[in-house]
Amino acid sequence: MDLSSLIARLELPPPSTDSGRPAAPEPVPVDWDAVESRLGLRLPADYRALVSALGPLEIGGRLWLHAPCEREGGYEYGDWLWETHRECRISSRRALRREPPPFHPDPGGLLAWGDTREGVRLLWDTGASGDPDRWPVVVFGAEAARRGDDPWHGCGTTLTRALAALLTTGIRLPGGGTLGPLPPTAHRPAFLTGARPWRPPAPEPAPVPKPESGPDDRML
Repeated sequence: MDLSSLIARLELPPPSTDSGRPAAPEPVPVDWDAVESRLGLRLPADYRALVSALGPLEIGGRLWLHAPCEREGGYEYGDWLWETHRECRISSRRALRREPPPFHPDPGGLLAWGDTREGVRLLWDTGASGDPDRWPVVVFGAEAARRGDDPWHGCGTTLTRALAALLTTGIRLPGGGTLGPLPPTAHRPAFLTGARPWRPPAPEPAPVPKPESGPDDRML
């Protein structure tokens, strides 16, 4: 299933002005050059196309596909990435008693793009290929980590193929069980109603080294 077929399969609600109903997904403008410059990575073309067409999505009532956006007082894409990576790192270390895989911004680190209500996290393995369109999806399971099982499972598929599997056959979860198949419903997540484009924070300036004092300085 290619991306256009995937989008056509999704059941999108009609536009509504009733705030009590799910809103039709509309794109949140993304300055991809600014986003990728801040991340230091070029993102997969299918992800960029899907987000540009529909914005952040809640799929099947369970899966949240995140996008570079923010909502005042409620959500900030950069914070979500940091918190997700931190949670996966800590939980993985506790479950496996060894260092977890690297996470972005470490070179080749895992980069999150989605999650579920049950603590499943979906990430790309950015170290698997120099071509982002070939990054495979990796699944982290919080429930498996709590049981002390290996919380990681590599799907071996790209974003589009992983989403297609979620709608048709489901994908295997770490420690057993599957996520999906999910109903093909899609709408804007309630916590992102009124979302606006993400404004990446400026990189922190590098510290200026202090000049070393010489013998003459100490005598002043």
